[in-house]
Amino acid sequence: MSKVPVIVISGFLGSGKTTLLLRMLREAAAFQLLPAVLMNELGKQDVDGHLLQEASPDLNLAKLLDGCICCSKKSDISGSIKQLLMRKPDVILIELTGVANPEEIVDALTEPALLPHVKLHQVVTVLDAEHVLEYNSIFASDRELVHTLRRQMEVADLLLLNKTDLVTDKQLKSIEKTVRKSNERSLLLHTTHSLFDLNFIFGGLSSRQQQPSSSLVFNKNMGLQAVKTIKEPNKTAERPASFSRIQTLAIPIEDDRLITKRSVELYLAKWRKTLLRAKGYLRIGNGDKREAYLMQFAGNRTHWQPTAFQGTPYLILIGLDLDRHSLEDDWNNYQ
Repeated sequence: MSKVPVIVISGFLGSGKTTLLLRMLREAAAFQLLPAVLMNELGKQDVDGHLLQEASPDLNLAKLLDGCICCSKKSDISGSIKQLLMRKPDVILIELTGVANPEEIVDALTEPALLPHVKLHQVVTVLDAEHVLEYNSIFASDRELVHTLRRQMEVADLLLLNKTDLVTDKQLKSIEKTVRKSNERSLLLHTTHSLFDLNFIFGGLSSRQQQPSSSLVFNKNMGLQAVKTIKEPNKTAERPASFSRIQTLAIPIEDDRLITKRSVELYLAKWRKTLLRAKGYLRIGNGDKREAYLMQFAGNRTHWQPTAFQGTPYLILIGLDLDRHSLEDDWNNYQ
């Protein structure tokens, strides 16, 4: 079964994300794609969702309201995506709130129940050319928000510098220089009203109607299947590899391998400059004393939580431009 690609649309409030999403929905049919949308709004009232359904009455839409998708609503992401997958979309579009960090969504997509079914295709970040230079000074007192806005730029695969008609050429050069300090590698397009060639996003994706049908079965202990999907992909059914710079590597762990918390923490510390985060279900100890733990690594800190997980142990690594072979070889040789 091929995985459904996920496109994440991020950017600060008022940058033009919903305008872009509406256009993507209108033009998806030209690419023979059936989209589904997961959208998140901070308030209790649904505003943009009504706009989307007016533009596309039959839209496969899930909404997460009254909270940020990467914080208070993070636990709801899996259920919402499962709901969308039941209608067999060709692509899932996730529109984040303006204060959401795209990394957290990528983390959610690696949950055991979702890992066999979805894959990150691209992170698109929309920037408001008229105000982007002012954000650092306006929000200087809120370090977390400044960090989030910077990460929206840093992890993007495609940067859209929107509303360029509202600034001068001199300002554009200054803005681009500032953006490139955060992300010098990804494609940067100047746009007005979020208009650009959607081949940059939809190009290479294909309709699932052309692929063998299969039923979706979600299982909370799906670790082994999730890992095998990444490790042994079906070359004939899989779409082209993800364009995303945020990559995930799933490492299956032999049931009889002796693992200690210290050996795992030393391995993660060695690669901390590469990793955004890591997590996994691991069995720690030897013989009858082995215990299952959920391991979470973020910000150079590792948290261990006892768990009743019964599936095959595995480790998930998430990072920018990962050197997959080196990470995997090092793990296999690590004692």
